[in-house]
Amino acid sequence: MGKLKSNLSGSTFNFINKINQANKKYLNFANKRKFPKIFRSKFSLPIIVLLAIFVVLYLSTSSSIDSNIPTFTVKKNVFLVSITESGEMSAKSSIAISAPRVRGVLKIVQLVPEGEYIKAGEVVAKFDPTEALAIVKNVEAQLEISRSNKDKLLANHQSQIAQMESDLKSAELSFELSKLSMEQMKFEAEAKRREAELQHRKNELNFQKIKQTFESNRIIQKSELENMNVEIRQKNNDLEKAKRDLDDLTLISSSEGLVVYGNNWNNQGQKFQIGDQPWPGQGIVTLPDLSKMESRTFVNEVDISKVKIGQKVLVKLDAFQDSSFIGTISKVAKLGKQKDSQSTIKVFDVFIDIEGASEILKPGMTTSNKIIINEIKNKIFIPHEALFEDGENFIVYKKNGSSFDEVNVTIGEKSDDFVVIESGLEDRDVVALIDINNDTSADDLSKDSSVQMPENGK
Repeated sequence: MGKLKSNLSGSTFNFINKINQANKKYLNFANKRKFPKIFRSKFSLPIIVLLAIFVVLYLSTSSSIDSNIPTFTVKKNVFLVSITESGEMSAKSSIAISAPRVRGVLKIVQLVPEGEYIKAGEVVAKFDPTEALAIVKNVEAQLEISRSNKDKLLANHQSQIAQMESDLKSAELSFELSKLSMEQMKFEAEAKRREAELQHRKNELNFQKIKQTFESNRIIQKSELENMNVEIRQKNNDLEKAKRDLDDLTLISSSEGLVVYGNNWNNQGQKFQIGDQPWPGQGIVTLPDLSKMESRTFVNEVDISKVKIGQKVLVKLDAFQDSSFIGTISKVAKLGKQKDSQSTIKVFDVFIDIEGASEILKPGMTTSNKIIINEIKNKIFIPHEALFEDGENFIVYKKNGSSFDEVNVTIGEKSDDFVVIESGLEDRDVVALIDINNDTSADDLSKDSSVQMPENGK
């Protein structure tokens, strides 16, 4: 232990000795150069060393803080006043394949996979045929009954005709006999002649009555047979309709194309699936024309007055963020609707034609639609994150060397991401994207040290 203390004392003595030698050399140098008196004191060198260390530490700390503050470099560019809404890609024209318009409840039991490319004549969907088969069998039974009733009617008619023909013939013979008998009574007594005349008259009336009844019955039978034929024709039509309905339960594609499921509004707008029960005529599947696509979106009633046909739109796909497409508004709905069943917000449908074609554009893809309301040239603008409110004033933190100055600004037009600065900033100024005076901002510093200026103001 004594040896260790001796070594430490020797090291300390050597260190102090070297400092004294360095200080003497500095004083000799300072005296020869005739430095000011303040720099020729025996404490001058230690003070200078301490000041140097302090400056280095300060600059190092300041640089570290500055490098962690996210910034944005201002420059003049085209400012776009825009509205951004989400939407869905769809084909401008397509072939709709709808549920058949048949009697009974429809239930999907087979459905071609969505996204599959099918050819003309291929099966798209099938519905449960149980109820349709029962209808066919019931109508067939009714038709068989009607045919049997017709055969029975014809047999009755034939029997009635035979009986009536016999009665008519008998009445005719009685009439002829009474006529002959009356001629033979010419020379008989008056009473017998009168009796013969009355009998002849009676037979004549009976013959005419039976003849008239026979004709009437022929007309009635003809009408009954016609009614039965009408009934059978109706049953035949019902059977053909029932068989067509049964065949219609299998949906066949009339053209080739990519299968896209329709929305089942009975199930909160979800895509159709096996087991669903659409109403007759409801679109089950569409085969879109992929050469002409459009993005369908909706705009809040507050902003709809700004949206016009012909305005340009920047369309991006959520699935392909690196790809963007130029579109043009082709149609704006004249009537608003509720955004959804749970909301009272009114929105208007907006249709956007996509310029050109691309293999990555598929119906049903989610889109982000930036509707360009106005383009203002040569404007300075900054992100909303760089603008702060101080009472009734707006301020930014402009970089000045290694620090930031608080600057009052006047703002102009706004977009979803940026705001125009009418006064207070110049081209190439750098502004902070956090509130410098807010201690909590330092805890949430972004990993990115700056925000890039969007290309062409977009």
